[in-house]
Amino acid sequence: MTSCLLIVNPSSGSEKANRYVKPMVMKLATIFDKVEVKETQKAFDATVFSKEAADAGVTAVFCMGGDGTVNETINGLVQAKHQPAFGFIPLGTVNDLARALKIPLKPSRAIDMLDTAKLVSIDIGRVNDRCFTNGVAIGTLSEAIVEVSAAEKTRLGSLAYFIKGMQALKEQKVYDFKIETGEEAICVKSSLIIVSLTNSLGSFEKFMPGAGVADGKMRLVIFKEFELFDTAKIIAKLLSGHLGKSKLVTVKPVRQVKITVAGNEPLSTNVDGDRGPELPLEIEVLPSYLQVYAPQ
Repeated sequence: MTSCLLIVNPSSGSEKANRYVKPMVMKLATIFDKVEVKETQKAFDATVFSKEAADAGVTAVFCMGGDGTVNETINGLVQAKHQPAFGFIPLGTVNDLARALKIPLKPSRAIDMLDTAKLVSIDIGRVNDRCFTNGVAIGTLSEAIVEVSAAEKTRLGSLAYFIKGMQALKEQKVYDFKIETGEEAICVKSSLIIVSLTNSLGSFEKFMPGAGVADGKMRLVIFKEFELFDTAKIIAKLLSGHLGKSKLVTVKPVRQVKITVAGNEPLSTNVDGDRGPELPLEIEVLPSYLQVYAPQ
């Protein structure tokens, strides 16, 4: 008998998640013999729910929510002894993994997509003791993005992150980083370092256009010291999909990387849109680690 768990974050999608639960359950009932639904009430509920379901041997675990809910659910699957298939309906502000997999951003269309969906392998990343699906950001910008409020996201959508980021760049602080990739060790001065898994980051679908969801590599993106007037140049490259060609940015394909900051000063990170661990960081890619329902 096939079975699945559906994890619902009721606060996602401007608290409109519940309107999609019934059609989602009806859709899953056409695919699986048994469907169970659990709602999250607090942080990391999705991690607990997905791990318990996976350990119990379910065929698949689905979630409905934003990038944070997807991240929590996957972290539970990674901890489990049994690895079920994974699926999700994007309800968040950014939805980077959905963009990378070409899953429709409109929830009703994403639900309908399951009729013809196939399972595809995707890489995931590990940063210290936590996993991620999209990226890790370190520096001034990552601090600002974490501070975007739920009200701002509801009112402005992904534009809220862009505005907060531009405000942060006016007061950017440069750090002395040491970066070790296994092939080289370098010291750089930077206000922002990003480790990206897919082509989409922060809703910019052309962030790393050459990146695949299962190419076994991450992109280490190092922003060099730049003046405020350089910001327009960087944004133009970002929007056109040519960020890697900017003289202000260095991009390196890596499979693992260790990042430390001089003086070990406290510096938090952003992981899949939420606050992550402080440095030092040890990051690696886990190739083709997860089977995910995606469009044909």
